[in-house]
Amino acid sequence: MTVTPAQSEHLAKSLQRETNAEVYFGPYERALYSSDASMYQIVPLGVVVPRSVADVVRTVQLTAEAGVPLIPRGAGTSLSGQSIGAGVILDFSKYLNRIVEIDRERMTARVEPGVVLDHLNAAAAKHGLQFGPDVATSSRANLGGMIGNNSAGSRSVLHGKTVDHVIALDAVLADGTQETFAPLAPEQLAREQGRHDMVGHLYREIPRIVAENREEILARFPAVLRRVSGYNLDRFVPECLARIAEPANVERVRAREAARYPGGTFNLSRLIVGAEGTLATVTGALVHLLPVAAHRSMLVLEFDDLADAVAAVAPTLALRPSAIELFDGMIVRMARRSLEYRNYLDFVQGDPETLLLVEFSGETADGVSRQLRRLEDQLRGHHGLRHQLVTHDRAVCDHIWACRKAALPLLMGIPGERKPIAFVEDTAVDPARLSDFVARFRDILARAGTHGAFYGHASVGCLHIRPLIDTKSADDLARMRQILDEVSDLVLEFRGAMSGEHGDGLARSFLNEKLFGPQIYRAFCEVKGAFDPANRLNPGKVVHGPDPAANLRQAPGHRPLAPATTFDFSAQGGFAQAAELCNGSGLCRKTRTGTMCPSFMATGDEEHSTRGRANALRLVLSGVLPPAELTGARLHQTFDLCLQCKGCKAECPSNVDVAKLKSEFLSQYHAERGAPLSVRMMGRVATLNRLGSALAPLSNWIGGAPFSGWLAEKLLGIDRRRPLPRFERQDFRSWFRVRGTTSQSSVEAPRGKIVLFDDCLNNYCEPGVLRAAVDVLVAAGYDVQLAGIRCCGRPLISKGLLTEARALAAHNVERLHGWVAQNVPIVGCEPSCVSALVDDYVDLLPGNERAAQLAAKTEFIDAHLVRARAIPPLVGVSQQVLLHGHCHQKALVGVADTRRALEALPEAEVSVVDSGCCGMAGSFGYEHYDLSMKIGGRVLFPAVEAHGGVVVAPGFSCRHQIEHGTGRRAQHPIELLAAHLKQDR
Repeated sequence: MTVTPAQSEHLAKSLQRETNAEVYFGPYERALYSSDASMYQIVPLGVVVPRSVADVVRTVQLTAEAGVPLIPRGAGTSLSGQSIGAGVILDFSKYLNRIVEIDRERMTARVEPGVVLDHLNAAAAKHGLQFGPDVATSSRANLGGMIGNNSAGSRSVLHGKTVDHVIALDAVLADGTQETFAPLAPEQLAREQGRHDMVGHLYREIPRIVAENREEILARFPAVLRRVSGYNLDRFVPECLARIAEPANVERVRAREAARYPGGTFNLSRLIVGAEGTLATVTGALVHLLPVAAHRSMLVLEFDDLADAVAAVAPTLALRPSAIELFDGMIVRMARRSLEYRNYLDFVQGDPETLLLVEFSGETADGVSRQLRRLEDQLRGHHGLRHQLVTHDRAVCDHIWACRKAALPLLMGIPGERKPIAFVEDTAVDPARLSDFVARFRDILARAGTHGAFYGHASVGCLHIRPLIDTKSADDLARMRQILDEVSDLVLEFRGAMSGEHGDGLARSFLNEKLFGPQIYRAFCEVKGAFDPANRLNPGKVVHGPDPAANLRQAPGHRPLAPATTFDFSAQGGFAQAAELCNGSGLCRKTRTGTMCPSFMATGDEEHSTRGRANALRLVLSGVLPPAELTGARLHQTFDLCLQCKGCKAECPSNVDVAKLKSEFLSQYHAERGAPLSVRMMGRVATLNRLGSALAPLSNWIGGAPFSGWLAEKLLGIDRRRPLPRFERQDFRSWFRVRGTTSQSSVEAPRGKIVLFDDCLNNYCEPGVLRAAVDVLVAAGYDVQLAGIRCCGRPLISKGLLTEARALAAHNVERLHGWVAQNVPIVGCEPSCVSALVDDYVDLLPGNERAAQLAAKTEFIDAHLVRARAIPPLVGVSQQVLLHGHCHQKALVGVADTRRALEALPEAEVSVVDSGCCGMAGSFGYEHYDLSMKIGGRVLFPAVEAHGGVVVAPGFSCRHQIEHGTGRRAQHPIELLAAHLKQDR
């Protein structure tokens, strides 16, 4: 229906008045919810973020009265467009995300729909349990979305699909009725059928529909484990289930459920699972849990050709592995380009065309090892097999699985206009026929003039095959339709499923009549009509699907704005294309591990995720939002809470660099509106520090005076609760000049010269760090020289003062080139400053060979000491060392070398806290105090407070945040090494 502005405003006011939910009907917030991880985009009428089930019920009722569609949404990671639509979006992820109960004895969990799978598994693991389906998006996938999609995952050959593990569902029906759907015995079903309400109607209608179509259900539903297209009518026909070899764990949960619900043979929740929110709105679930396998090991098989790898699946299946994942060479090559995932690829030898990742699990290590050896022996000499790797190491297995889970977003980072898009990526056939199916599929792609990426769940015949298509090209859209027609014909021929995991959505719903035949499709429509007679619940999914080429995010004629930029975005294809790298997979919504995205981890708001910021910019550049927003206050508000931690640059598999996008946006914003005094002052922190040091101790007295907090807040935007750094009267450079030359001969400095980057933070505020660096470098045999540049430009870059930053970068490159030309290494102690030279200069000075050479020659000091094997002799004491890594360091090289340097301390036990960002991030913690402290309090502060030993942090801001948040002083790693130098060297 068409909703007038007056009707929309009335609905918004009603929702605000009659619920406690967050309600957003403004154009900006609506646009942020217009896309998911699919190729589609539809701007919704509004967004509701419910705080309670009561909010959900009232929202369903009010939208029903208004005749407005309702679209449930969790993390928004749908690959087929299920979580977008033209109605009101219900976002369950922020508040309705509790684990209500875990029953260890019954091995069940009660959850709200916004619970993230990894969070549930972490809680269940304390009882030795897990939720069986293990999707690749587990770090952000909501259970409600998994239920709506009937998700499965890599171990479905062992665990089955979500429908196999759902016992009961709490749901709100289209008319606002609340009901719990659970297993019913025949006599219970008869009682429910006597009800004179919508629930009674459903219990009468669904058995009728099944009975009238029983023979056609048997004839048309494919006998494959991984079928999620259409509605689950086959779940009510026992003969359908009997045709499919059930995984062992599914048989176990069915037996457990039968004992709990004697005779409970009819369960309408089985129909709601996989219905994509088109039948009811789920508000809670009771699910089975499974024991965690005691032992897991992997065999990685490398092949020269995809066909050879696929041919190995059938003999491998005979040994009953817990997973067989196919991983093609395109993904391996993209992983090697990723700052994060290239570190995980030690298990890959050379450049294979295809990998098979085979996992065995069991209760004994010996049993698992025997299975692996049997498979090794069985496949030895298999055609095209070039290398085998066996690993029992949990860390190596985790790295392998991390690469597999990142397959999709890694692929979406492929350069060029054609992208591997999802529209036929989800077919499933009998694994015994997979070789023939893949060969025929490749022929279809070749005839269409393209090729594709192949990965996925080979164990169950469900491969994610993504043809490379440019949706902006009319010719490629014609290719897409050709491929859809021919692949759907192929699926029918092989008696398979068009969707084995990702569902119908906007991409495949239109095919269901062709795939299931007119009679079953009419039955689907009757099911939809029984639950949702007004067609309001997520319309256009499963039945009455739209043209799959409609509602595209990037369609023919797509021409985004291309403003002139200071940063170079040519590697991404331009400024707009840098934002468009975000494919919506939502890895930035993870909250348990890593750095990306610290503000989202604290707020849970979509706008504060990497995806939210990239989408906001993309929507402005593409014209969905007004072009004036490119320098608008609303877009500034979105970017304002980005800490520029660079976590996304590494952890986002598509390499969406929001720190860089923010700096460029701020540059455009300041050019239009002028830079405020606070921005200009904070951008010149080197000058402030130099003056503060020159005026010490007076400057320190002023900084601690009662009026200083008020003054700093008014002039610089610094929160009065945040203590200012203290300045040292004798800065490091003055000390170095007094000390004089550190060595006089090549005998005293056998390693030759090294340049120490004397950054303006440590130089004026913590010169002890740089003095310690000199001591360690001299002890290592170096003749220490100083870089002597006035500032690296990091504050200017962060504040978007890019014209000035570029001029400073050019000056610094020339100043340091003499050392670079002499092949003298340059090392720094402050990660944010080192990252400016290593990462930002090359984009500020495109084509400048000297900038690239400087970047290649500059290292973090501890990394250099480790790689050059230059750590001097150390004296140790038995102590525990807690390491918090700086965000820029983690993004660019990781903290492994820092850990190795600290482990050179005899008897030191070093642990790295997975604390993400400290929350300070340069000036951010001064300007956004509450959020900064919330970020620090998430993991870092508790870890420091619980640690009894030494705390080390390479970052200047990190050390100050730790001291302010915990009262504990953190050292720079180089200070700890210097304190333990052997004095008799």
